[in-house]
Amino acid sequence: MDKMDKGCQDKGCMQIKLVLSAQYIMCFGVMGIMLPYFNLYCYHIHLSGFEIGIIGASRSLLMILFGVFWGLLADKFHNRRFVYILCQFANAFACLFLLQANTFLGILLVIIIASIFYAPLISFMEAFTMDLIGNDKNAYGSIRLWGSILFIVMVLIVGALLEYFSYDIIIKMLVVGSLIQAFVSLTIPKTSKEISHDKKISFAVFTQVNVIIYLISAFTMLLVHGTYYAFSSIHLEQMGATSNEIAMYWALGSIAEIVVMLNARKIFNRFSVESVLIFSFGIAGLRWFLMFYTTQVIFAIMIQVFHAVTYGAFHIAGIIYMDRCMPDSTKTIGQAVNTAFSYGLGMMTGSFINGYLFEWVGTYFSFLFSAFLSIISGFLLLIAHKSLKSF
Repeated sequence: MDKMDKGCQDKGCMQIKLVLSAQYIMCFGVMGIMLPYFNLYCYHIHLSGFEIGIIGASRSLLMILFGVFWGLLADKFHNRRFVYILCQFANAFACLFLLQANTFLGILLVIIIASIFYAPLISFMEAFTMDLIGNDKNAYGSIRLWGSILFIVMVLIVGALLEYFSYDIIIKMLVVGSLIQAFVSLTIPKTSKEISHDKKISFAVFTQVNVIIYLISAFTMLLVHGTYYAFSSIHLEQMGATSNEIAMYWALGSIAEIVVMLNARKIFNRFSVESVLIFSFGIAGLRWFLMFYTTQVIFAIMIQVFHAVTYGAFHIAGIIYMDRCMPDSTKTIGQAVNTAFSYGLGMMTGSFINGYLFEWVGTYFSFLFSAFLSIISGFLLLIAHKSLKSF
C-alpha cells in the first residue's frame, strides 16, 4: 500500500480516487436527504421545535462520545477499515427501524442507536483520504466535491418528490440510501499506516495550544450553523417557500462549496489555512445577519452562496490543519476529535440553543444570535493568531 502514499503518482491512483469519491458520494448523498428534510419530516408529524432540538442534540452528543471511541479503537488495533465497515452496516440496520417509529420517543431511540455507529464515518473517510493522497493534501477538494454533487442531486430529487408524495418518502429514501452506503464501504482499502504496528498513539498533541484553539473554532463554527442545519427548512416553509424552493436553497449551498473544492489547490497555495479559518467567521457573520434581515425566499436562496466559505473553505482548512498537526499514529483519532468538536459538540450545543430559541423568539432572531457569535469568534481567533504566531 505504500504506493498509495506518494501523492497518487502511481498506477493505482485513479482507482483509489474513484473508491474515495464513492465513499463521499454515498455519505453526502444520504446527508442530502437527512440534513434538509429529516427535521422537516419531524415538524410535519407534529414534533415541537424543542423535541426536534433534543433529537439533533442527542445525535451530536453521540458523535462526540462514539466518534472518539471508534477512532481510539481503530488506532489501537490498527484496523480502521474493519471498524468503518462494521459501523456502516450497523448504522444502516438501525435506520430500518425509522420505518416504524413515528413518535418523539420512538424516533429518539432509533436516532440514538444509529448515531452510535454513524459517529465515526465522516472522520474515518477524512482519515482514509488524507492517508491515501499522501503529500498532495490540496487534492482533497477534487475528491470531496463528488459528495457535494450527490448532495445537490438528492436535495433536488427529494424536493421534487415532496410535491407528489407524503413526507414519509424522506424516511424510505434515507433507509435505502444507508443500505447502499454500507455496501459501498466494502470497497475501501487499507493504508500502509494501518498496517504499521510500531507506533503508539500519542495524546500529547491535543494539549498543544494551536490544536486547542483550532478545536474551539471548529466547535464555534458548527454552533453558529445550528439554526441553519436544524431549522432553515422550517424557516423557509414559514416564509412561504415550496418544497422545490427549499431544495434550491440547499442545492445552491452545495454548488457554492463545490466551487471552493474545485479551486482548493489554488486557494490554499495562496492563503494560509489560518487566514481561511479567520475569514470564514467574518463571512459567517454577514451570512447570518442577512438571513435575519431578509423576508424574501429568493434572497434567502441567494444568500446560500456564502456557504462556499463558511462550510466549504472552513471545512477543507480544518481537515488539512488537523492532518498537519497529527503524527501518523494519531491520524484517525485526530480527525475523530475534529468531528467530535465540530459536528458533535458544536452541533449538539447549536441544536439545544436553537431548539430553545425557535420556541422563544423564532428563527429570525436565532440567525441574529448566530451572526453576533460569528463576528465575536472571528475577532478572538484573529487575536489568537496575531498573539501566538504559531496558529
